[in-house]
Amino acid sequence: MTDNDRLIQQAERLGHLRRLFLIGQAVGYIGWIGSSGLEYVRAPLIDPFILKFVQNMCWPLWLVSLLATLLLMRRTAIDRQLGALLDDERTSGLIKSVFQTSYWVLLIAVALVYAATFVAEVDIRAIAPVLLSIGVAVPSLTYACLYRG
Repeated sequence: MTDNDRLIQQAERLGHLRRLFLIGQAVGYIGWIGSSGLEYVRAPLIDPFILKFVQNMCWPLWLVSLLATLLLMRRTAIDRQLGALLDDERTSGLIKSVFQTSYWVLLIAVALVYAATFVAEVDIRAIAPVLLSIGVAVPSLTYACLYRG
């Protein structure tokens, strides 16, 4: 196996790890912050102990995924050849698509919340964490779904 083949395999592995870390960040953030809005809904079917358990399990998932992503970014910044294989022209075009998709998803979510205020009473303490988690999670999930897939 040549050095180029080894470098390509390493880039593919790191690309899959990047995907996994981004999914972990999104799921962890939704579970941690997004579920905190459920505390204000006062839903009778949601046990507060279970809700706190989910939140306490999700924030470490988010933190570990974030730190792992930062370490991966540092590694690709140090190894220029590996970084060039991971972040090529397709990736830069993908980033533009990710931000456009995320913008529209968040805009539609805010518009739906605004429309809901005309027909029902909306508690902003319940909605704001959900909107925040959408704004944070959608870019990671979109990137993970579209990256070399």
